[in-house]
Amino acid sequence: MLITTLSFVFLVYALAWAHDASLRRKIKQQLPPPGRFIETPRASLHYLISQAEGAAKASPVFVLIHGSSASCHDMMESLGEALAPHGTVLSFDRPGIGRSVNKVSAKALSHPGEQADEIHHAVGQLGYQNPIIIGHSWGGSVAMAYAQRYDKQIAGALVLAAPLYPWEGKPSWYNKLVTQRFIGRLFAHGLLTKYGMGQLSAGVRSNAYPETVADDYAQKVGLASILLPDNFITNAVYSNHLSDHLQALQETYPRIQTPLILVGGDRDQTVHTKRNSHRFQAQREDCELIYLRNVGHMLHHTHRDKIAEAALRLANGTGPKPGIHELGEKAISR
Repeated sequence: MLITTLSFVFLVYALAWAHDASLRRKIKQQLPPPGRFIETPRASLHYLISQAEGAAKASPVFVLIHGSSASCHDMMESLGEALAPHGTVLSFDRPGIGRSVNKVSAKALSHPGEQADEIHHAVGQLGYQNPIIIGHSWGGSVAMAYAQRYDKQIAGALVLAAPLYPWEGKPSWYNKLVTQRFIGRLFAHGLLTKYGMGQLSAGVRSNAYPETVADDYAQKVGLASILLPDNFITNAVYSNHLSDHLQALQETYPRIQTPLILVGGDRDQTVHTKRNSHRFQAQREDCELIYLRNVGHMLHHTHRDKIAEAALRLANGTGPKPGIHELGEKAISR
């Protein structure tokens, strides 16, 4: 009886694995074309580059860092076209995410500053200096850590909808499950893809709410790549450890000297703007906070012109306008 039961369970899982494997092959076939790769001490980083015709290494360079569950295609799709006419745009897959591959454990690179180290190494190796760092969400935490570690070597940092302080609460069930040594691997390779494919559209709508993004957004940026097991597990490790890392990182904020501009939306349901960006600005009144009314978490897509304008101010040395600057009208409650 036991052997029969185990055989049945094995058969069911084998069928589930085969279906997931088929879905993963389709995801890989439909991903946007790859860019370039560069080796750093602890990762092989994948990146996209876009630049004005004839742009030189001395031109402003904008370094884009994506958020959780995203990739370099997300940031290039949102800001590349707006910034490329003014210099060079480099959009990186964060270590272990997208097409980037870690040479060490995900835990070893789970601190935003460790990821900033790898990206900074790549930027220098490519021959660029004094970049403007632009990070969204988890990538905004990396941008802030980048400013903390390399503040005299960058022209400024633009931090979009970023978690900047630790929070209470436990990891999501799927991030906790997938990081378990044995059962996590079974879930990631046998059930994750089919489950996740049904959640992608709802996740995009939730992140963008109360706004919307283009209907073909997920396809254009290859959003489904996060459902590939190695990507998902690495992303989960990063998410599970971020709050603890921010506990220590926040102590360094008063010492950051590089020009800082923060952008947040008042309807962001993913990262609470007042608990993060407002709190930071209250601590660092010399920085600028652009507070967008009736705007959600995907503001780098829905308000790219405002973000590009802020990035260009950092590039031309105009710098931040200290204080909180509200734009738009607050939604009327009904």
